[in-house]
Amino acid sequence: MRFHKLDLNLLVVLDALLATRSVSKSAERLFLSQPATSLALGRLRDYFKDELLVSVGKTLVPTPLANELAKPVRDVLLQIQTIAHARPSFDPATSQRRFTIESSDYVISVLLTQVVRRAATLAPLMQFDLRAISPQTPEHLDSGEAELLIAPEFAKVAGHPFEPLFEDGFSCLVCADSPLLDGPLTPARYFDAVHIGVEWGGGRRTTFDARLMSTGKRSRRQEVIAPNFTLLPELLVGTQRIATLPTRLAQHMARRFALQVLQCPVEIPRFTELLQWHKHQERDPAIAWLRSLIRDAGASLDRLAPDVGH
Repeated sequence: MRFHKLDLNLLVVLDALLATRSVSKSAERLFLSQPATSLALGRLRDYFKDELLVSVGKTLVPTPLANELAKPVRDVLLQIQTIAHARPSFDPATSQRRFTIESSDYVISVLLTQVVRRAATLAPLMQFDLRAISPQTPEHLDSGEAELLIAPEFAKVAGHPFEPLFEDGFSCLVCADSPLLDGPLTPARYFDAVHIGVEWGGGRRTTFDARLMSTGKRSRRQEVIAPNFTLLPELLVGTQRIATLPTRLAQHMARRFALQVLQCPVEIPRFTELLQWHKHQERDPAIAWLRSLIRDAGASLDRLAPDVGH
């Protein structure tokens, strides 16, 4: 199909080329031969009167015009995808859609496990790709590579709709025979203790509580830095260390390991996890259904709100 003399199929090729910056990788993604992909690139160059991608060593580097085209081309394709998925009715029982959701391992543990378990009954053919938040997450949501993002407010992606899911606070977690259980955990004992910190994502991002602590007068002595929350139980059991983490997750771990939850003696504001999706996928019935499933799971968490800090 042509629009203003442009073969719209070429936009799919351009999108792949800009994403992979490789003719061979684009050919694989599009199930085309390399000669066919190279020919399509030539036609794109003729139409836009621009090289679009220039060889630098073994990679293709986009020209300024190509960089300007990247987002509008991706947006157009996402809108077309939404139209293609539109149906008078959506039946989760027969849907074979695959969804990519990016979140922290904390959210996966306390929320998405419920969602996936529920979906196994309601949508048995549906597939889920659960990914850890990374520095590339904003790009993944912008490009549609990830359909949904669940993250605290400070990590939301600008320009896309969102809604609050659930709130949480912070508690401390120690080994069940830790000497920190002998008497109240005071601020002095808390700061004198040996801590386990968490820095997640490829960019080694710090957690919300660590950001706040870095602005205070006293700092925590972190003996171990973990790449995610999931490893905390293994690093705490049998030690005198202490970890500060979201209360729901602390209680979740204490039920499964020889660990004890303590009230955090340092005041840390509560936070809200948000659910976010691409603005051009607002009316996709499958994504709307999945958002509803996640929303219900978040509401159930708030109905069973933990005794924060204990």
